[in-house]
Amino acid sequence: MKVMPLDGRIGAEVDLDLKGPWTETPGDVEELRAAFRNFHLLLFRDPDLEAADQIRLVEALELVPDEWTNGEKFGFLSNQLEVAPNDGQHNAYLFHSDLMWKDQPINSISLYAMVLPDEPAPTIFASGVGAAASLPAELRARLDGERGLFLIDFTGGDKRYSEETASQEAPRATQSVLYDDPISGQTSLVIDSLFFDKLVGWDRGDSEALRGQLHAYLYAPANLFQHDWQVGDLVIWNNVALQHARPELPPTGERTHRRVSGTYKVGTTAWDASFRD
Repeated sequence: MKVMPLDGRIGAEVDLDLKGPWTETPGDVEELRAAFRNFHLLLFRDPDLEAADQIRLVEALELVPDEWTNGEKFGFLSNQLEVAPNDGQHNAYLFHSDLMWKDQPINSISLYAMVLPDEPAPTIFASGVGAAASLPAELRARLDGERGLFLIDFTGGDKRYSEETASQEAPRATQSVLYDDPISGQTSLVIDSLFFDKLVGWDRGDSEALRGQLHAYLYAPANLFQHDWQVGDLVIWNNVALQHARPELPPTGERTHRRVSGTYKVGTTAWDASFRD
């Protein structure tokens, strides 16, 4: 196995045959776990990868694969597959980490590129860990012990959700905005562009002003990584250490990924997270 860091702060490409018996070699498993802890995102290029091997990777990283509504441990994200919860969607998604609006966010997401449009349809990542580490001491001290309100109203991903406009039934949860990531053991800044509403107990104007300051660190070019998909790419990333986003999809052409997500110890239901990527 060969682990090759990608450009910038995020990710590594791993040369490993995921279809082979690599899980029978303890050294390979431990090296892969260490790479995931350190780099937060791993890229494999493995054409014709089966769902069972994608699931095996998630389980080897000590994660419990989340179940879809049909009881399977995998599902599909697609703008053209009827079985996909995001069928027909071409809209952009703002930066976010999945399920921050639940008490238990998921810890990892893996996507395997099966069909891609002719025009580019990338996924862009921002490092919450990198942003937290780069904050000036005074700014970080202002966040110490603070919690944020996160919510969703299932109306798409290209507009920010807000308690002021969301329905009463919109799911919501509070999280430490300096979040202790259980995989890496590092602290991640999780104030995102989509689900974060405001700092709990703060005046909205003050919360918005601080949000703007923090986003300058989160979304600085040096803190981003863009993955331009190729068919056969498998990307698995730490959902709490990283945020992800996408631009609007091309108006024509299929974009289909197989998704396996995972949590520590307690799985979650994948249907209510699966339409984001």
